[in-house]
Amino acid sequence: MPNTARMTVRALRSLAGLLVVVASILISGAQPAAAHPPSGSVYVYASDVRVRTCQSTSCDLATTERLTRVRVQAYCQMDGGAQGRVTDGPYTNTYWVQIITPGRTLGWISAVFVSGGSNNSPVPGAPVYAPGDADVDCEFI
Repeated sequence: MPNTARMTVRALRSLAGLLVVVASILISGAQPAAAHPPSGSVYVYASDVRVRTCQSTSCDLATTERLTRVRVQAYCQMDGGAQGRVTDGPYTNTYWVQIITPGRTLGWISAVFVSGGSNNSPVPGAPVYAPGDADVDCEFI
């Protein structure tokens, strides 16, 4: 086989291998790695807490995974305002915490389901982000 033909065959094999790797990543649903590590952790005391794509119950679910009495890694928390308010019995909170689920999905949960804190206040374990804040990192998705 001429030298040019061998190089073409090698290039095609390399390309085929790369395509197999890319296809396996896409099929597995792997998410890209976060740009920085989580800032802390929070304890979800409630059962069947849904993880959202943004700071409101009207946002889509980030995953079908539900959180029940588990500690999760947290990036930050933000005040969702009146639109983000969640009430559970005597508790109410407008803050939302950005977390990584045990299944490695990035999303938001209402602070009303996190231990600590007071009504309509941040919870301990994650820094509070405000728009324009350069000192607190949220992973915006």
